[in-house]
Amino acid sequence: MRDSRIGSYGVLALVLSVTARAAAIAALGRPAVMTGMIVAGMLGRGGILLLLLMLAPVRSDGMGAAVAKPRPESAAVGLALGILGPLLSLPIVPAIAAIVLGLGATMIVAKLAAAQIGGHTGDVLGAGEVVTECVVLTVLASSFSA
Repeated sequence: MRDSRIGSYGVLALVLSVTARAAAIAALGRPAVMTGMIVAGMLGRGGILLLLLMLAPVRSDGMGAAVAKPRPESAAVGLALGILGPLLSLPIVPAIAAIVLGLGATMIVAKLAAAQIGGHTGDVLGAGEVVTECVVLTVLASSFSA
């Protein structure tokens, strides 16, 4: 992960994540696009806080270790703000679906990272954010495209 070159799996992940987000944004339709993108960003960043709370840094140096482990109170406030956005800006059912499924995806990333590399790195935090965004945008697209 310290290697800046991207391999075939990296290219595939990049193409799939951009395609998933673009398709979901296109399916959202004009009125919900901005709200959906903001909500996905908020929950994605909240997911990073969840990853930081659940996992220890893999190494003592690097981007993942630089953020270390936030104080639980600070992380709770950040996560609450990330959750509050969807609750205030979306109808209740899509908001709860986006929160539960988005943060559920974050927890799956945490389980995979713990099993595969034993914690988090900056790359794991970034991947968790992107996966959460993709899931939230997909949930919202399925809620608002009908």
